[in-house]
Amino acid sequence: MADPEYWTTEEVAGYLGVTTSSVRAYLASNRMPAPDQKYGVTNLWRPETIKEWQANRPHKGQVQQ
Repeated sequence: MADPEYWTTEEVAGYLGVTTSSVRAYLASNRMPAPDQKYGVTNLWRPETIKEWQANRPHKGQVQQ
């Protein structure tokens, strides 16, 4: 079985429609999942991790329950 595909910070930013600086800020403030894997200093996430988090995170204007 092949290894799963991983997204870099740049790919996560592209998927979310934000800058890489925003992704780094989310990560630094624990507002997004920790990387599934690291390759040197490169953070890597499984697409499923980001998609699930995005689907369930509060968005601007939403009230958390």
